[in-house]
Amino acid sequence: MKRVARWTAAVAALAVLLPAAAHGSGYAIYEAGAAALGRAGAATASVDDATAVFFNPANLTRLARGVHVSVGGNLIQPFTSFAGTAPAPGYGVTEEMTAQQFFPPMVYAATRLGARGAIGAGVFTPYGLGVEWEDPDRFTGRAIVTKADLQTINGSLVAAWALDDRWSVAAGANVLVPRVELANRAFIPQPGGGGALLEVAKVALESDPEPAYGWNAAVSFHPTDRLLFGAYYRSAIIAKPEGDATFTHLPTGSAQLDAQVRAALVNQPVSTVLRFPAIASLGVAWKPAPVWTLEADAVGYQWSLFRDLPLYFQTTPSRNRVIEENYEDVVQFRVGAEHRLPAFTYRFGYYFDNYAAPVESVSPLLPDAARHGISFGLGKRFGPEGRWSVDAYQLSLIVNDRDTEGVNRDGFDGEYASYVNLAGLSVAYRFGGGSDR
Repeated sequence: MKRVARWTAAVAALAVLLPAAAHGSGYAIYEAGAAALGRAGAATASVDDATAVFFNPANLTRLARGVHVSVGGNLIQPFTSFAGTAPAPGYGVTEEMTAQQFFPPMVYAATRLGARGAIGAGVFTPYGLGVEWEDPDRFTGRAIVTKADLQTINGSLVAAWALDDRWSVAAGANVLVPRVELANRAFIPQPGGGGALLEVAKVALESDPEPAYGWNAAVSFHPTDRLLFGAYYRSAIIAKPEGDATFTHLPTGSAQLDAQVRAALVNQPVSTVLRFPAIASLGVAWKPAPVWTLEADAVGYQWSLFRDLPLYFQTTPSRNRVIEENYEDVVQFRVGAEHRLPAFTYRFGYYFDNYAAPVESVSPLLPDAARHGISFGLGKRFGPEGRWSVDAYQLSLIVNDRDTEGVNRDGFDGEYASYVNLAGLSVAYRFGGGSDR
């Protein structure tokens, strides 16, 4: 009975751990504007539409007069496979994730106020993860995860002020609402010894949406018409979601053992602390000609904030624990270009993003690895006074293979290979304000 209790306590702890880990890797979503993503997200210095609410709110003072509204979305298609190594699950074991599609939205509105002021608001999805391994009844890593979803919605309200023709500053507030779902399987040692494991339950966790709050600040400096600088900072956000862990028991064939499992695996409320990292970006743009913009950005994520994970059990507080994670800060490097032609605008770019998860934390939930993004985009303005605009991008994310090197914390070792295809579209309109500048 004690052995059953120890194993099921670990399973219950894991059910809370995994959703928190879902946000802890480099799985941030930077795809918050189709025009900017056409040049791989390099836009901190030169963003010139309502998506400045995300990429640099200080640039809102440089918009044309009127009310700018932008609505869009992204298509994210991840593909991941796994090849096992010794000691477990062993050489020759291969697994694949179910092909999925995700559609994070984005909505922005902004307007100038007087000669120097501006305000803006946006709703976007800065974090997200979707994992579903094929054939959950046979997946060799089902004790860790079979399916997981992390969804977030962020609302941002910002105000900007132009100090003079060269300098602008901005500040604002964010509210982030995360929601998590997880499924995995519970195992216990086979009675009688021998080291075999017996599958005894399906585990499901679902958290309630719980808002958490942060702030942001930004600066824009245009010393000349050709040389542009920008920087922004978004604070870390700490969320404390609560949810319920439920267990669907699987019969073992032994009434006594089934009774022990039911006594140990008790449905109960659970809670944890989710730490979303601070983000800072510094960008410089150069316009070698009026129709060209070239930009380079460095975007830093404070992933070291996810140093550990506390777990709190309402019914059985003796199982409370702190899981060490020890993620590392990372810096993304983004470069992009935009060429404005009379008929349309085309864009292209590249970025590199290193992994945040240490090798022992790489798992079937988070096969985090370094990645290279190559993007291409098109834009078109039309209608009276150029008030309408449509922008689209396509981004190929080439992910480096990542091996657990035999030190995975869950004892599930092997090599992960991933690829992600992304695309996005936005439509914008400017109300009022006279002719476009």
